[in-house]
Amino acid sequence: MPLAVAAVPVDIHLPAGKYGCSMARPCPVAILSPGYGMAGSEYGFVTRYLNEAGYLVVALRDSAGGVALDRNGRIAEQVQAMARAASQSIAAVADANAPLYRPFDWRRLLLVGHSLGGDSSAQFAADYPGRVAGLISLDSRRVALPRSADIPVLTIRASDTVADPGVLPDEEERSRYGSCVVRIEGARHNDMQDGGSAQLKARILSAIAVFLTPAQHPAYACAPDSRLD
Repeated sequence: MPLAVAAVPVDIHLPAGKYGCSMARPCPVAILSPGYGMAGSEYGFVTRYLNEAGYLVVALRDSAGGVALDRNGRIAEQVQAMARAASQSIAAVADANAPLYRPFDWRRLLLVGHSLGGDSSAQFAADYPGRVAGLISLDSRRVALPRSADIPVLTIRASDTVADPGVLPDEEERSRYGSCVVRIEGARHNDMQDGGSAQLKARILSAIAVFLTPAQHPAYACAPDSRLD
């Protein structure tokens, strides 16, 4: 169901009909932010999984706000600026849609993003920590992921990129906050979308499934590293 609010174009994907979402028992909401030059519609395998798990998914059609990268400029600074703008777009989208889809929990959002979309999600978590239930990053590289016991983090890493210093939690931070860093050997950054191999998409969904399955400690579980054949 396409919908554009607050000048931010998005697509709304309602969860599978078996879930009885109500004001008394609202279903969860996920905000999906695409990588640079991509659209939320190009992550259908993630959207379908989350819909089946009971999430309403809001897929941004663009994380860059129509701004083009200057390849001759400082890429990290440009991406960080885009992420700051996209963070405000995410907030505007949530605020505008909450009254329209009332049987859903807009107070605590699951953030899912690839590359720039993961950076945007991390920036939103920094700007609005109280509004974040969890964060799933597909190989984001420029904005520091949350370091907080209140924001469970899963970041799935490709093997052909390196994150900027300070973006990923170190071993001590992972232990302290229960953050998950899952590496998929042989995975390529640009393939973490519908056009990627069936095997890669299955590995991504497996890590997400483990993360979203509640465990006593940590609150979210962490899948092991894996390798593509």
